[in-house]
Parts: sequence; structure tokens; C-alpha cells
Amino acid sequence: MKQLSILFRGTLGFPFPVSGAFALCLLLLASCGGDDSSDESYAAIESASFTFDETTPANNAVRVIANTGWQVFWTPESAAVRVEPASGSGNGVFYVWDMPKGASVQVGVRAASGKTSGKPVTVTRAADAVGVTLSVAPAELLYDPASPASNVVTVTTNASWKAACPNSALKFSPASGTGSATITIADAPAGQRTTLTVTAGEGSGAKTATCVIVRNPETPAETVFSLDFGNGAGGVWAGANQEWKTQTGTGASTVTYAVNNVRINNDNYGSAGKYSGASGKAYAKMFYNASTDYFVIQDISLPAGQTNFTLAFGAIFPADDVSLTVSADGAVWKPLVYTGASAYNTWTGTTVGFTLAQPVPKLWIRLAPTGTERAYGLNFDDIRLTTGGGGQQVDLGTGAGLRWAELPSNFETPSSDQFVHTTWTTTVSGGKRVRNYTYCYDKRRHNPVWVAYPHHRCYLEGSGRSDEPWAADPALPETQQAKIYPSSAGDVYQYWVADLVTGRYGSGYWSRGHLCMSRERPGKGLEINMQTFWPTNIAPQAAEPSPFGKIWGNIEEAISGGAIPADTLYIVAGCYYENDGWVQKDASNNGALSSLSKDCVMPTHQFKMAVRKKTVQVGKPIQECTADELETIAFWVETLTTSAATEKSQLGQFIVPISEIESKMRMKFFPGIPDAAKSRAGTLSAWY
Repeated sequence: MKQLSILFRGTLGFPFPVSGAFALCLLLLASCGGDDSSDESYAAIESASFTFDETTPANNAVRVIANTGWQVFWTPESAAVRVEPASGSGNGVFYVWDMPKGASVQVGVRAASGKTSGKPVTVTRAADAVGVTLSVAPAELLYDPASPASNVVTVTTNASWKAACPNSALKFSPASGTGSATITIADAPAGQRTTLTVTAGEGSGAKTATCVIVRNPETPAETVFSLDFGNGAGGVWAGANQEWKTQTGTGASTVTYAVNNVRINNDNYGSAGKYSGASGKAYAKMFYNASTDYFVIQDISLPAGQTNFTLAFGAIFPADDVSLTVSADGAVWKPLVYTGASAYNTWTGTTVGFTLAQPVPKLWIRLAPTGTERAYGLNFDDIRLTTGGGGQQVDLGTGAGLRWAELPSNFETPSSDQFVHTTWTTTVSGGKRVRNYTYCYDKRRHNPVWVAYPHHRCYLEGSGRSDEPWAADPALPETQQAKIYPSSAGDVYQYWVADLVTGRYGSGYWSRGHLCMSRERPGKGLEINMQTFWPTNIAPQAAEPSPFGKIWGNIEEAISGGAIPADTLYIVAGCYYENDGWVQKDASNNGALSSLSKDCVMPTHQFKMAVRKKTVQVGKPIQECTADELETIAFWVETLTTSAATEKSQLGQFIVPISEIESKMRMKFFPGIPDAAKSRAGTLSAWY
């Protein structure tokens, strides 16, 4: 074979040694000849397989033996390989200049005819060396002795690691490991900040990360609020009974309640002896309708500067059955995660530790069903709020960054002829101070531009309509508002002249139409209802024989005539003035004027619109909802309409997108919600 190699080197002029086996192959190829027309060309690789050299390119050379032209190829073909030269003729060399790291490729050559001789070689390139990676979370952990599952530090690494702390009072395990893991903090010194240091890897490549473990000082717990429901009558509705309101505690004197569909029971199915501290006797039974039922504790006064609290209560339901939320103002609600009963209808004591992001003066606590039907109700007892403990972080905020959802865009910058004002009132049974409605009144036209208001069950706690308590709005000079009220006993000059109405229909008059409806604020003789009779909330609306009243009544029924959900409904009603020549005198009686009569411009069109969430999401501001989460509807009606569409089923003829009314009124309505929710026409079936 040595002689064959010398022979071929001498005969063919190869510049490098030829292996005996390769020489024998070439000899066989040469001896197996045919006629002169056979293809005796060849091209093959002499080099052996090798590892790609990152530092010396000359070591990545591949030798070619050929008697013809040749082309380099590799598999897989998709691999990002670069060779130079990629082709040649006769004996030669090419270099592998680049290829994927951490991979192997087969490299070979083909003769110009496409024939391959011999086998390709394998070229392997090593992957980049991976350094040590390490992260520790959280950066700071508030140790909660009442919630062991939350006292965990997560280590994420690709190496072996060790954990250490110079303060031996910090107890944790494990202290070492390989790869990602969790470290459980078993104990931490009270009132101190200790640092847990994790080191991954060794030597110069090692990395460290830390987690600061904080435990609040141990202070005697202060009972801020406690309610055990007493030992009064059972089988009574909570909204109609006072005996169960046995609240005590440093913050209990300011407390009020808002409840719906909750009974107070006092029977053998109570909590007595079922968990530590169970009072037994009376307890609350809440029903399971997520749209209507709730139990809210309002206005608990909190100790100044305190942020750590523990809430405890007894319950027979798992946590999935009832949402537990807290609020600083009764408007923006945040959830608390808790562990309820392991099985339904099993009295269980539960404890929730939470830490406020910042101190707040008041706290609301709300229990509301999620909709799971339960045969024996959603029963709870012994609600107790104490200082200390702490745990899950809760940022209550106050909704200060969000304007009231119902307010149109000109709320803060009305024109010089407009007056914007919010009328406040007190709920009938809950005693909560709330906004009744906000209005924009045109002082030149002496009629409203819009009235915007929220609608919620708390506004429906009263009953009855006041006995025509028409009066001037005390917030506005009487000369700037329509005189459609008696100035004194026996004053009959309290209507508009009706020339426009009789001119259109032959008879009739201007009725005084509530924009925020009287029945949406029930309470005979009470402020909440009487405020709706002020001129700033009244639009002139044509009475029969005009069809306007029936159409408008259908609109009111569609928007707020059905069941009011647990979430808030936001409504705006108002007037459009296309013709300032539509003037009628006020302070008249059957066409006769008084010394107080003045010109009032009458609206040519009137509108009413509303927005609500499609499903109950108590605590989520409507401004944070997507368009798909919102249900909107808007109606547009001519004041002196002659439409015959007075049936509820025909109400769709008056539906328009909110955006269309925005264009006419030149202002934005519900400016905090997505435009997509306002550019589509509402669906009547979603409201009726």
C-alpha cells in the first residue's frame, strides 16, 4: 500500500500523502474501465472528521482529491454553513469558516458530473459555554406567621446553590440544593429585617442574590370591629331587623350596613362549638344570586397609620362560593384571598391577614355570592377585624384617579351660559351620603343640557313618590332657572306656555319630565326623592295627544325598569337645541303670564343613554373594562315627534350609537370607556 501511495502521488501529482486504502480505491476505479465513453471522473474528501477550531482557522481545512471540477455540499442543507472556496477543480483544499454552534454537519464534495466518490466527513462545533444564572424572588418578603404558604422564597438557577443568613433567628429550609427550588421560611425575628443570601456556583463564576425577610413587631391586637349577630329573633330579613347589629370595637361606632337577600337565623344549625371562638346563636344566611345578593359592612373607622390587619370569620362555604372584597370608599373594591370551608355546609373558622399599601381612614368589607347554588344558603358568623398580622398586599386607592363614569366631557369646563352642579343626598336605610345626580343647566335657555347619574340598589331603599314638591334648585338663582314651581302657597303660575305643542297636535301642554326619574329615587317626603322635582332635573316634554310620553316611558322602562344589578348602572339624559327660535314663556297658567314669566328655549330633541357591565364584576371600575365587557344603549327622540311607534317592541326605531349623539352634542359621553363600546348601536334585548 505504501508503494501504491507513492505511485499515485508521483503519477497524479498529489501534494499530500494519500492513504493506502484511498489509493487502492482509486486503483480499482481505474482498473474497472469500459470503453472510452465511460465517466472516469472523481472527486472525494481525503480529510477525516474533525472538531471545528474556534481559534485556528487553518485547522478547519478539508482536503479534496479530484480529477475534475467539484462542488462542496453539506447536510442538513438548511444548516447555516459557510465554506471557502465552495468549488474548485482537481486536487485542492477548502475551509469551513462558520457553522451552527452546538451542532454537527456532514460535509462532502460532488464531481462536476454530480457524482460523489467516497464519504462525507463530520464536522462538529461545540456550543457556547453557559455561565451560572441565578435569581431570587421576591426581593423582599413580609413574613406572615398566620399564612405559612406565603412564606416562600423562589430560587431559579442552573447550578448548585447554598443559602445563608448571619442571623440565626431566621429559620429556613433547605439550605442548599441543585437547580431551581423553593426555600420555606419557618420563622423570622419579630420587628427585624434579615437578609437571606443565596450563592450559586463556585469560584470566580459564582453569583449571589438576596431576599430581605421582614417581620412586623409583635403588638397587642386591637379589635377594630366585631359582629357576632347577637341572640335575637331568627328567620328575619337583615334589611328589616336591627337586633343582629351587635357590632363592637374601636371602629364600630361609625358602621352602617348594606344588605340584600340576607336572613338572620337563630337555630340549631349555627356555629356553636364548630370552631375556636364560635359564638353560636344568631348567624347570617346569604342567598346565592350573584346579581342581587350581598352583605356589606360600611365605614369601619381604622386606627391612624395602621396598615396590618387580620380579618376572621366563620363560614360554611368554600372560598369559591363567596367573593371577599375590601374598599376604602365603597366605590373601588379589591379582593382578599382566603381559605373557606373544605366542604360545603361545614362550619369553619377562617383567618385572612392583609397589609394595606397605605393607611386609609375607613374600611368597607363586602361578602357577595359568586353564583353557585347552595341548598342551605351561604352562612357566616363572627366577623372580626383586628390590628396586626398583615399578609397579602392590598392597594385600596380611593378611585381618586377616575372621574365618575357618568360625567360627560364638559363637566369641568362648561360654557359661560352653562352651570354644572352635583346634588348630594343620603340613602334611606343605609344612611350613606351619595351623589344624587349631576346636571349641566343652560342659564340662557333656562332648560337642562344633561343630567348624569348612577343607579344602584342603594338608591332604592325608600318607597313612594313625594306629593308634588316642586321647588327651585337652591344652587342656582331663580332668575336663571325655569319657573315651573309655585313661589308661594296658591301660586298657579308654574307651567310653560304650550303654543308649540298645540300648534303641532291641536291640543296638549308641556309636561314636566324628570330626567333622573322620581321612581329611581323613591322616598316619599325625603330629600332623595324631592330633589328630583327641581327645574335643573326637568325637561319640557309634550303631553298627550303627543306620542312622546309613551315613547319616553318605554325608554325609561328599558334602561332602569328591570332588576338593578349589584354593579352600578350609569345614565345620562338630556336635551338638544336645534332651533333657538323655539321659545315659550314659563311662569304661566293656561296661557296666562305672570310678572315672573321669561323666555325659555325648548329642546327640539331629547336623548337618554346608559352603560353597565355585561356581567357582575363588583370592584372593577367601569373605566377599566374592555368594550366587550360593556353593554351600552342610547335613544334619540324628537320632542314634538309624530311617530306612531309607541309599543315597546318598536323602541328599536329610536336606538342610535352613543357616538352619534356625541357628534350632535359636541361632547363626549362616558369619556372613560372605549370608543368601540359607543360606536355600536345597543341591542334592546340586552336591556328588556
